[in-house]
Amino acid sequence: MTRTRIAAVCGALLALTLSACGSSSSDGPTGSTSDDVIKQAKASTEQAFAGTDRALPTDGPKAQAGKTVWALACSTQAAGCVVPAQGFVDASKALGWKVKLVDGKADPAVYNSQLRAAAAANVDAVALFGVDCSVVKASIEVVRAAGVKVYGGNALDCDDKFSNGGKPLFDEHLRFNQDLISYEDYMSTFVGPTIADWAIAKTDGKAEVILMRQDDNATLRMVGDAQAGRLAECDGCVVHKVTFTSDDLFGGKLQGKAAAALQQFPTADVVMVPADSAITLGVGAAVDQARQGGRKDLLLAGNEGVASSITLIRNGTQSYAVGRPLTWTGWAAADGLNRLFAGEKPVDSGMGIGSMDAKHLPHGDVYDGNRASSGYQENYKKIWGVD
Repeated sequence: MTRTRIAAVCGALLALTLSACGSSSSDGPTGSTSDDVIKQAKASTEQAFAGTDRALPTDGPKAQAGKTVWALACSTQAAGCVVPAQGFVDASKALGWKVKLVDGKADPAVYNSQLRAAAAANVDAVALFGVDCSVVKASIEVVRAAGVKVYGGNALDCDDKFSNGGKPLFDEHLRFNQDLISYEDYMSTFVGPTIADWAIAKTDGKAEVILMRQDDNATLRMVGDAQAGRLAECDGCVVHKVTFTSDDLFGGKLQGKAAAALQQFPTADVVMVPADSAITLGVGAAVDQARQGGRKDLLLAGNEGVASSITLIRNGTQSYAVGRPLTWTGWAAADGLNRLFAGEKPVDSGMGIGSMDAKHLPHGDVYDGNRASSGYQENYKKIWGVD
């Protein structure tokens, strides 16, 4: 039987808001989790801990030097945006480009004004990191009309499922896996379900999850949908969905919201977020407080594997993260843009994921690919013909 309790609290959201209210709701359990689901979850978890990177690219065009490019990051406070943007900056310098890193300040008004500034500056291209097409559509049209190319790094094009079936506007975007899938497919097919699989495997299909959802961001909404979809296959699991907004995240309100959820659901044993920034900006502190109050076995799972995440895993605050190679994402985006400048087709970057917990930490202070992929920067330079 499904139990649903909804307590909606409306608030002022950023202009990129996709829903009108914040809410919490609970679903499950509907029975016991099948052995097949638990077996699949454990196999998925083992594979993710081992890492899923593939072979690096072996050839491509030489550096198309002399270009001027901007990297627009959603916010320099959000590692998932600024780390790949900085990787793109470093790769751009290696390619011989003039490059500027732009802070979007988590504000769509800033995204739009900076894109139009790029058009006015007559740059050759703008690469987007955490800035989705749907919130800057009109500005992208202005930029492209000015002859500026738009490249999607970790960003959704205007044809994503939350953009009402719009037409794609990016000149090109970073491709993921050997099938050259989009960022949307990567987050929905690999990242979100892998986090849920870990919780299912860790609890033998009996997880009671507080699923923290940031639905005013299309990418993170996709992660939340994917997490929820996989957990729905766990018949012995209970899922309490709690929404938060960008204003909660960057306005210092998230810890209080997470603490309230933990009080509301006193038997929950897993807290799951769509991105690790939520942990560093409040959820981690709320979980630690709950543990100090007696819930010592409370688990906290996230997504990104940035330096702060690894520190939190080492000190016991965070239990698990899907590691995404964010610096490599920036370098792969620069390689993709270089191929676009040269008129060549995109290729598989080789990037996968690599999950981590206290027993499976990455080989460095930040996750940036499996150990066998650690030479990706020199590999790109060799392809580009630069030192």
